[in-house]
Amino acid sequence: MTPRIGVIGAGMIGSWHARILSELGPMTLAGICDSDTARAAALADSLAAPSWDEPERFFAEAQLDGVIIATPEGVHAEQVALAAKAGCAVMIEKPAAPDTDGVRAIMQHVAESGIMSMVGHVERFEPGSALLRDAVAQGVCGQISAIMARRQFGPGGAEKYATSSTLRILAVHDFDLVRWVHPVAVREVHAVAGRGAVHAATGLDDHVITTISFVDGAVACVESGWTLPRAYADFDSPAGWQAAGNNRLDVYGADGFVSNDMALRHQPLVAFDTSGGFRAAGIRHQPVVHGRVQGALRAEVAHFVDCIATGTQPIAGLEDALRAVALVEAAEQSLALGQPVRPSA
Repeated sequence: MTPRIGVIGAGMIGSWHARILSELGPMTLAGICDSDTARAAALADSLAAPSWDEPERFFAEAQLDGVIIATPEGVHAEQVALAAKAGCAVMIEKPAAPDTDGVRAIMQHVAESGIMSMVGHVERFEPGSALLRDAVAQGVCGQISAIMARRQFGPGGAEKYATSSTLRILAVHDFDLVRWVHPVAVREVHAVAGRGAVHAATGLDDHVITTISFVDGAVACVESGWTLPRAYADFDSPAGWQAAGNNRLDVYGADGFVSNDMALRHQPLVAFDTSGGFRAAGIRHQPVVHGRVQGALRAEVAHFVDCIATGTQPIAGLEDALRAVALVEAAEQSLALGQPVRPSA
């Protein structure tokens, strides 16, 4: 029997998940649910799937083996509760919940029902990130002293995240990566923000620098920003290209270092012409090649489907989500208080 997988949340990331499921086999895209009836129907119609606008009916009627939850994090816990009642495996987009209490509520629903759970930390499925982590685990760096992470984009489109925060949208990726690469307890988190044009327009911090001190003496620095020049990332040709970012992850230790460089001029696909200037394509996560979505997002969804079919333990679970959300929570508290904060997990 092929698994029946649904998607709840028909926004940007939910649309990518649904498209991948429609292209992926062997499984069935069992339906799309979104409170916006027209949006749910439009996405479902484009993928020849049924749609719902009420989560309760969706879980009761769609006969789901699994569901990808791509809604705002504030409703994740209640939707996991519905999935748990239906005996339906879940993949939850990051952040898994607004705070650690929310993650723990999700953990309780999962534990009581016995459903399989996974969290969509897509960076774990990028080859560079995964191979860097493997190299560190093999001891290439020796005793780790420092981890440096950067995730930087242009400000175009940032306004759609105005109800969230730079830490929740950008830093959560790297908070998970840092804890994955260096699974040692955190002693203290300190975040400072640069606020300029992006903050004035959207309320989002333009650039946040978060330092993480570990109990073993190591330190991490995570940069999260919308501070690339607008013209670098705002373009509409060549068709199908997504804007690139200035991202990297470096780990330094007593015996060596490992670096995953995804920086501006290291993009393998660039274009330049007299009218549009220089453009770098963002071909990480979900590049579309020959009409099908490839990359880490496809690998993540395929892993979720495989875990349902085989009973395999997911690469990113709720304990991982708890640690990442604890860092977001502590960094936001640090920004508000103007001082270091000890995370709760």
